[in-house]
Amino acid sequence: MEYLQITDFAKVYDYYNKIKAPSFFDVDYTLWLESFNRDTDYDNQPMFKELFTYAAICDGCIVGFIQFGWSNYIYDERGEKDYTKHCGVIRNLYFDKNHDCGDGLVEIAEQYFAQNNLEQKSAFFHALGMTCNAGHGKLFTIFSHVEATLLRFGYYKEHENVYYKRLLTEKDKPNDAVSITYGNINVKGLQEFKIFKDKNEVGAGAIVYLPQGKICYLKWIYIYENAQGTGIAPAALNNIFAALYNKGITRIDTDTADNNLNAQKLYIKSGFIDMGRTRSYLK
Repeated sequence: MEYLQITDFAKVYDYYNKIKAPSFFDVDYTLWLESFNRDTDYDNQPMFKELFTYAAICDGCIVGFIQFGWSNYIYDERGEKDYTKHCGVIRNLYFDKNHDCGDGLVEIAEQYFAQNNLEQKSAFFHALGMTCNAGHGKLFTIFSHVEATLLRFGYYKEHENVYYKRLLTEKDKPNDAVSITYGNINVKGLQEFKIFKDKNEVGAGAIVYLPQGKICYLKWIYIYENAQGTGIAPAALNNIFAALYNKGITRIDTDTADNNLNAQKLYIKSGFIDMGRTRSYLK
């Protein structure tokens, strides 16, 4: 087994597509590489000061890889970006179960974090995920061997989410009980919307259009407290489904926190399929 820094990413792209987590969307190499190496967030700001990729090579083939770096910012207690502080991030870590290379890959990242005095470290930080996958950065629990490696190095579970997908069809019809106004789509495909009932604003949310394929992602949806429990959320989702299908979108994905039982019930009732749990980690 040897560990090599990667500068030609075509074989990593092939390995990445072989893994095929539920949140990995089908995109061509050019778009994937832009997101993998030079990604910007939904404010179109660089996510990382620098990123490195190392692969584990066995008999000339990639059997695992790690991507890690130095974030361009962190989020403060209010959820705002703080560009004066940074953290070490393991953004991607995947390897074959039958090859003993996980520890070797993480050791490379840990050495880098130590050399750069990065005491705060994160793995699979949700908000720093690849935007070709709608920014979903968490690790699916189907990769339990990857999680086990992180735990051995002192990382612990930070957050856990439930990931959903839903297919859209001509049967999706709008609900006249509410209306939705949509804002402009920004350079990263993000579009915010507001929900109205009887001309009163009762909620808001945002969706992301993926640049390839017919998929979009529901980033968030929120019904204001005084309007909750009145059937507005499912009605709004019906309107979103119908509007997206009329634009040629045939699938919508989303996720929510594992303790947000109300959102989970809403998504299942609205036809979403539970695709599994995802986690982020801190050290």
